Amino acid sequence: MAKIKKALACVNLQKEIAEWVTTNTHILNFGPDTFEIETIFKDSFGETVYCFVEKTGVDKYNVTDDGRALFKLDPSASDEDLIAASEDFVTASGFSFNVENGVISCESDEQTLAEKVMQLGQLQVNVSYLN
Repeated sequence: MAKIKKALACVNLQKEIAEWVTTNTHILNFGPDTFEIETIFKDSFGETVYCFVEKTGVDKYNVTDDGRALFKLDPSASDEDLIAASEDFVTASGFSFNVENGVISCESDEQTLAEKVMQLGQLQVNVSYLN
């Protein structure tokens, strides 16, 4: 009986977490193929983390931070050590990093899109602590 109650408590908690994430994640349509996602994450500045999704083809998406994470740390893009550390950290996490504009991104299909958005959101939080 105790195992059943424990299992039910876990299922209820999982449902509550999913509901909380759903309630606190907001998606804004910028156009037919572009979305802005206000995630559940807060960066080191206490600000909400945003991800951007652009449909680039049939079942192909580009997930990006639009350069926001690095811009918050170094608006003039003059700290070469920070840029290099960010690049190393981002690429080690499996994402692409554009050193020209500081954009963190990855490609996704529809099946892994939500996962990539959540991973990018968490990565932006982590990058925000590099400074």
